[in-house]
Amino acid sequence: MSKVTRLKPLEGGKGRALSLPRPLERVRERITERAGGLLADMLDGADDTLFDLAEKETDSERDRYFDAMRELRLQRGALETGFRQALGNLFQDSARTPDDRERATGKVAVEDLALVKHEELETTVALDNLARRARKGHDEALRAFQHRLEYLFESKVDVTERNNPLEPRNLAACFSACLERLSLDIRARLIVLKLFERVVMDEAGAMVDEANQVLADAGVLPDMKTVPVPRGRPAGEGGAGAGTSGSGASAAPEQSRAAGGSPSAGEGPAAAPAGDNAMFGLLQELLTTLRGLGPAGGAPASGAPAPTGAGAPVAGGGAAPTSGMAIMHNGVAHLNGAPLTADAPVQAVSSQDLFGLLTRLQRLEHALEGGADAQDRSVKDELSDLLESENSEAIHALDQADDDVINLVAMLFDFILDDEGLPSEIKALIGRLQIPLLKVAIADKTFFSNEEHDARLLLNTLARAGCQWDPQQGYDDETYQRIDRAVHAIIDDYDEDAALFSELLAEFESFFSDQRARAERVAERVREAEEGKARAEQAADAVRRYIDARLAGRQVPDVAVRLLRQGWQQVLYLTWLRQGEDSDTWRRYAKVVDALVWSVMPHRAPADLEKLRDLSPKVVRALEHGLESIQYDAGETRALLDDLLAVHDSLIKGLETERVAVPKAPEPEPPAPSALPDDHELVVRARRLRAGQWLEIGDGEDAQRAKLAANIRDGAKLVFINRRGIKVREYDAAGLAQALHDGEVKLIEDGALFDRALEAVISDLRRMQSA
Repeated sequence: MSKVTRLKPLEGGKGRALSLPRPLERVRERITERAGGLLADMLDGADDTLFDLAEKETDSERDRYFDAMRELRLQRGALETGFRQALGNLFQDSARTPDDRERATGKVAVEDLALVKHEELETTVALDNLARRARKGHDEALRAFQHRLEYLFESKVDVTERNNPLEPRNLAACFSACLERLSLDIRARLIVLKLFERVVMDEAGAMVDEANQVLADAGVLPDMKTVPVPRGRPAGEGGAGAGTSGSGASAAPEQSRAAGGSPSAGEGPAAAPAGDNAMFGLLQELLTTLRGLGPAGGAPASGAPAPTGAGAPVAGGGAAPTSGMAIMHNGVAHLNGAPLTADAPVQAVSSQDLFGLLTRLQRLEHALEGGADAQDRSVKDELSDLLESENSEAIHALDQADDDVINLVAMLFDFILDDEGLPSEIKALIGRLQIPLLKVAIADKTFFSNEEHDARLLLNTLARAGCQWDPQQGYDDETYQRIDRAVHAIIDDYDEDAALFSELLAEFESFFSDQRARAERVAERVREAEEGKARAEQAADAVRRYIDARLAGRQVPDVAVRLLRQGWQQVLYLTWLRQGEDSDTWRRYAKVVDALVWSVMPHRAPADLEKLRDLSPKVVRALEHGLESIQYDAGETRALLDDLLAVHDSLIKGLETERVAVPKAPEPEPPAPSALPDDHELVVRARRLRAGQWLEIGDGEDAQRAKLAANIRDGAKLVFINRRGIKVREYDAAGLAQALHDGEVKLIEDGALFDRALEAVISDLRRMQSA
């Protein structure tokens, strides 16, 4: 029986709060009913939607969708109740005064904050993105609702994104909090959140409009045409959309630039509309705390010396630093976090200039070959050297947005080059794409948000193929050669025309698709053979145990043993294989075993002898019919049945018959004890592995890559093959889990590499912010 978790209503409103005005109560009732109804609609269609999504996923990912389907079915009632109660609490909490909120939540000292767990970071990132998309286009309506709430509360409560009950981030957080009480791993939880976004959050804007209309109809500022400029708020206040929504005139200049890039961010070769740069804006916000820049506005106050840092010139203009590049921030060049003096010799590097410099680096031999020295140097080091070689007198300053792109791409490639799923030889190839992809990101900021970007898709495809390449196959292997050619084509030919990525993607996908189809056909044959072998072993074991249970420990005529062990055992075996142990034929043939054993036991009672006289011809006919059905040797059949009839005749006459003792079958050896319990996370994961999952066996030069071809009976047998379809290893779930635990085996994550890298970068940036 599965574990059932009771969802408790989210607590809220423990401190003193203003009572809700009647118009707001009506809004709460309408929104709770509408959002609750949308959630019910989502759950009604969850099975179909999740099943459709699962069909598009790899085998290793589908289990998460099926787990989510099952858990949603089990917890539906509690989930709906908890969500409605949480929505009601949102409205009640909006009525709290700032002092009440502080008393209810308690003060938290910075030194008391712990690092947020990785799963919580992933959820936070997902909620931020979800809220940002739901908020898009509805900022004005949200501000109007906030203003009407403040009017209702007679300005006793300052309504912000944090306590606005209809702020998308708060609505999504209600559902996420309920979802945490379900038995779902982080991936399955994110899948359900995506489903919630599609069905419920898509209507968030419409719910805000409806709330405004309810308040207006109730006489709450019915004639308001424009929203008054909001009062200034402390820096940092605002929900997920604060930095990207431009919510009001009070938005900080830095936040406004983050939403669409800096003023010069669009001057590159292919500037994208600001609205398409939302993900880049979020990443820029996360980078803010790491920049270490001086005060906004940059330049030091008149007469004040510029802060000095490593290499920063002193007041009055000193010698330019011998290395390093400055960053243009708010129109002022900063070096090592300090604003430069007005007379410092600064030379701005535009996005167009940067693109050209990167193209030159792309052509340089040391950038292509990636020698030991080059691996220890960053792209910034190379750019700095190149610029200094041309003009050593000036301090070269990058645009803030371009510097952010360089940092982000460097972080992405740090993750890629640390990924255990890629062989080091493939990492060396893919690592050489850093400068070309950096050029792509500078030219098109949607590179970070567009999951269908050709450059991203090509990188993911190359990585997926690389995960399946085994170093033991050598560099002459066709897969390695294809990856190598694609990488060199980009290095040699990519300048500004991004169509090259589309062409290479189509070419490589065609090759990879053919490879995958051939590999799947081979794996299917192995899977069928192993499943057939396992089923045959299961059938033989089931039949042997059934007959042993009837004969073991008895003394019976030898003919009965020969009939059952030599002939009838094959009848039962083939019946089990063809029709299964639940079939009528199996049950009928199994009864023959019991009848035969009874018929050869000594009988003295007249009733038993009469029963034997009637049963004997029936048992013989049943045996004859069954043996004929499997084409058992006719002469052997006749001899066995004649001997059986002779035994029956002797028993009916009261004569003794010669007997043999059938020993009890030896107890099967218990499986070797596993150090990991059956409910251990790794054991459960091993049982659920789907065909197609890759793993790496061993380490170093002897490491071998293999793919799961068959998972027999939920982990009873896991058969792994290499790319040529040759069986290389076999485990059971406990054995594989132990190997994973001991580090002898590593599961290879062959999902979208770029997407995983981006998630990791966002999580790292949030963790650094929290720290």
